[in-house]
Amino acid sequence: MTPEELYHYDVSGYLYLEDAIEPGYFARLNERMDEWEEETRKQLEKREDRSNPNVMVEDILNLDDAFLSLVANPKVLPYIDEMIERPRLKSTWLDFKWQGGATGFHSNHTPTNVHNHYHVNNGRIYHNLFQVFYAMSDIGPGEGGLKLIPGSHKTDFPVPKGDISDLEVEITMKAGSVLIFTHDARHGSLNTSKKVRRVVIFTYCPVEISNSFVGDTLYNRLFERAPENSWLKYLLRRPHGFLETYPHPDGRPYEDG
Repeated sequence: MTPEELYHYDVSGYLYLEDAIEPGYFARLNERMDEWEEETRKQLEKREDRSNPNVMVEDILNLDDAFLSLVANPKVLPYIDEMIERPRLKSTWLDFKWQGGATGFHSNHTPTNVHNHYHVNNGRIYHNLFQVFYAMSDIGPGEGGLKLIPGSHKTDFPVPKGDISDLEVEITMKAGSVLIFTHDARHGSLNTSKKVRRVVIFTYCPVEISNSFVGDTLYNRLFERAPENSWLKYLLRRPHGFLETYPHPDGRPYEDG
């Protein structure tokens, strides 16, 4: 990361990068997104309660191999490696929001002890949960772009009960761009437009944090298939406390941060 990127991220809690997916691959992914959008639309139509027209497709990697190349996306990988100690993939999902679809504001930061959330130590940023948010179509104002309170990952006070919407920033995105941000920043989204918001979301964490959904064995099948000594295999490895379960692709020795 450049000094400018580090400063921006540390102050605001996020960084926006354009052209994050190679054009040919992006086109192929969008063909799959078309199919998933149609499937999720059918799921939505079967719901008795459609007050929140938002459908998530969780654990997309084990459902659709088309998204596997995003795990170690070369545009995002340097940020993952620099800001997470011994990183691993934690969870993946697609998110479709029709008009009125919303995700309520939330974060990990409540506040809590410094070692449990975003912090800086010896000039390096550390995360418990790092989110990678890909826009699969343009997201303009009111179209469900992430709303985030910049700097909220560093607050020393709990979220007040009163109205703090004046602190929210809505982040518009171009198709194929990515927003990387700390989950300790307070964030949410609401689509007020007639356009379907479609995004792919991956989360990464340190080695000691377990996977989402079915636990530590979540990516076993994909791990076995991944090339040896690759970033893909490293990021799909099992968690095991503070112990590594597969060597770092660069041969980096274990160092307790």
